[in-house]
This record gives sequence, structure tokens and C-alpha cells, in this order.
Amino acid sequence: MINATWSYRLISVCCCILCCSTGFAQDEGGQWWIKSNPFGLFAGQFQSSYERAVSDKVTVQLTGGVVRSNLDLNTDDLESLLSINTSLNAVDWIGFLAMPEARVYLSPEVGKGFYLGAFARVRCIKRTMTTNFVGVQRRTAVGAGAVIGGQFKISEHVRGDLFLGPQIKSTTTTLNEHFVYAEEEFLPGIRFGMNFAWTP
Repeated sequence: MINATWSYRLISVCCCILCCSTGFAQDEGGQWWIKSNPFGLFAGQFQSSYERAVSDKVTVQLTGGVVRSNLDLNTDDLESLLSINTSLNAVDWIGFLAMPEARVYLSPEVGKGFYLGAFARVRCIKRTMTTNFVGVQRRTAVGAGAVIGGQFKISEHVRGDLFLGPQIKSTTTTLNEHFVYAEEEFLPGIRFGMNFAWTP
């Protein structure tokens, strides 16, 4: 069951890992970056990443995030748009995602230039649809993939991170007693995006 408690637990675990890893990186003189994706805010997805160099060519990265969004619907407008009678008036999303990743940099400097990466990803969402009854849908996606990307210097402490690559995921959707089916899918896709990174 996915609820707000799981999201808070994920954030707590990620924060602990971040704090411990940051302290270790500082003690050993390692390089590390804290990242965020501001564009995800528009989709109600709040996520951040921590990347740390483990050698002169290889880094590991951990991404964690919370999905939180609410859409209030005007029933009259919805009926006009869909040409159907409906009493659906709100949809609420809440969930989390977690993604570990390993990267090999092709450039002389780790954390800068082109890289190849491999990742695993899990995303769990609970969607509540309010109508003349409350319908609950739970969707879990587990996947993996690879990316080619580039991390470039914007300023002394800020870098950009662009990436693109194939991914595949298995999704399972279950619904409560107001619905009569559940489904499983195995889907290929493309992962792409941009993060902004800060380093001391």
C-alpha cells in the first residue's frame, strides 16, 4: 500500500544516505554533486540526486523523489469536453520514486564531459479519483535502462547534466472494489532529462 508515510520514509532514508556519503566524501577528499530537476515541479514530481566519484572515471548516483499533485475538475466543463455525463470532480496523486545509477565518464575529468550510465528505477503511485464514490488506483513501475549524457560546467559551483537513453519497465496497476480489473504491462521507452548540479 502506497501512502504518504512511505514517501516520508523514502525521503528520510535518502537524507541519511546523503549525509553519510557527504561526510565520507569530505573526509576522503572525493568529489560529489547534489542535483535537482526544476522542470519536474511543473508535473508535481519533486526529486533530487546525489552523485559521488568512486574512482577517476566512475561515479555512483542515488535519486529519490516524491510525486504529489491534485487536480480539481469542473464537472460541467468535463461533460462538455467529453460529451458524457460524469460526476468526477477531483484526482489526487501521491507516491515516490527511487533510482540508483552507475556512470563511467569518457572524459579525462570525472564528473565533467560525456558519460555512459546504467540505472534501475522504481516508481509507486496511488491515485484517488473522487466522484459519486472514491476510486483508488495503485500503479507500480519497475524498470532499468542505459543513458548517454554530458555534464558541463556552468559556473565554479554549478553544472548542468543532460542525458538520453532507452529504458524498459514492467508496470502493475490494481484498483479497489469500484473497478473490475487490474492490468500488467511490459513497456519500452525513452528516458531523457536535465538536472542542475551543485558542488563545493
